Amino acid sequence: MQTTVKFCPCEGKTEHDEFMKIEHTFPDGSTELLPALCPDNELLSSELFLKYKPIIETLESNENWTNYAHYAGVIAQINPNFYFYSFGDIDEAGECNYFIKSELKPIVETLISEWGTDASHWRSFLKSIGDHGYPKGYQPGSMVDHKEFFPKMDEEGLTVGLSYNMEHSELRDVLKAL
Repeated sequence: MQTTVKFCPCEGKTEHDEFMKIEHTFPDGSTELLPALCPDNELLSSELFLKYKPIIETLESNENWTNYAHYAGVIAQINPNFYFYSFGDIDEAGECNYFIKSELKPIVETLISEWGTDASHWRSFLKSIGDHGYPKGYQPGSMVDHKEFFPKMDEEGLTVGLSYNMEHSELRDVLKAL
């Protein structure tokens, strides 16, 4: 059960450095007072992700893309079975931003599928992360040549990154089960 993250009603007419809380309605009719994105005040999905308990962040960028962008797919836990999910360009409000009431597994599956043609590579890599942790010498969140994570893939200029909450037992179980 999910609802789209709303945008701030200030329309750039009010400067503020904290997320405004707005009522969000879920499909079952329940409501929650939750933060709204405000692109005019640089309160984007990347900042909202850090407001909660970050679970996982996947990153891709490619200097050869026609429209250079730095994409992130993130999941943060608000409460048990209640998450913030976002996927899109980190310099934008995000292509999709949701508050989701669900178990973690389907949300991780959604994140993997967002990577399109790279999804199978992300799936294999995330499973290995669940089994073995970070690759030796990798600094969480840093961008590296894609061959370090996806050795069978060949896409010139692609860099990838990852950070995840190693202490989140549900995430570890989900990753191992991929």
